[in-house]
Amino acid sequence: MGLYSNAYSVIRQYLSGAVGDLVTGTFASGTTTTGVHTMLRKSDDYYNEHGYRVYIYGGTNIGEEREVSDWVYSSSTLTVAPAFTSAIDATSQYELRHLFWEDEYRNAINLAIASIAGKYLIDKTDITVTLTAGIYEYSLPSGMNYVNRITTEADVGGGVFNTEGVIDTRDWQLISPRKLKLHEERYSITANKDLRIEGQGRQTAVSGDADIIYLPPDWLVQKAITFLPQAKIQTYGLDATYQQALVQSVFEPRNSPASDARRVIE
Repeated sequence: MGLYSNAYSVIRQYLSGAVGDLVTGTFASGTTTTGVHTMLRKSDDYYNEHGYRVYIYGGTNIGEEREVSDWVYSSSTLTVAPAFTSAIDATSQYELRHLFWEDEYRNAINLAIASIAGKYLIDKTDITVTLTAGIYEYSLPSGMNYVNRITTEADVGGGVFNTEGVIDTRDWQLISPRKLKLHEERYSITANKDLRIEGQGRQTAVSGDADIIYLPPDWLVQKAITFLPQAKIQTYGLDATYQQALVQSVFEPRNSPASDARRVIE
């Protein structure tokens, strides 16, 4: 897939850390309204008085964010509201933040991704197209903007694609709207064999913690900082961080399509 491959949760933590807004850990135990972790060392009520939220990025209750309503140092217990869907347990990995919320970080990252759409292409491979007897036109997978190689499956259902199965470039073309057309006289179809379509496309927006981002993380984080809510940037004294991010993200990375790639026709 290319040089870079990071889960959305990793990029988000990189971003929140860059603005001084991140504490991470794994709860030892809990309930639907509490989480216990002895590594949290602040005095009583610190986390609720400073407006912290808990976001679960792994394990039980992944993807849920709650406000901290109480913190007791002696028992290492955070209380949250409203309740989580399930009881917190030893698999629940958390992020504690008080400057920006998870959806604000996600929005900033997706805006940064959108800003470089079409400029930094990522490699894509798709094997969802299955041949049908007598059919020579097939819809191309979404998210693929260029195609440079198509390979026919060696045996039906085998999932093996050999170099011998690479289709001659004279035997296929891209037509509108977003379709592959195989040459009716030069290409012989074997029903139920799959095609492996290789090409390049844009990074898609992320929504879940496990979604993968294939863009340069250093640039992406700096660009995302510039899309964080401006009112909060000013309120929390992050103007210098913001200005630095503007400078560091001005030179956009590029990754062009393969030299032999054909552009998908919309």
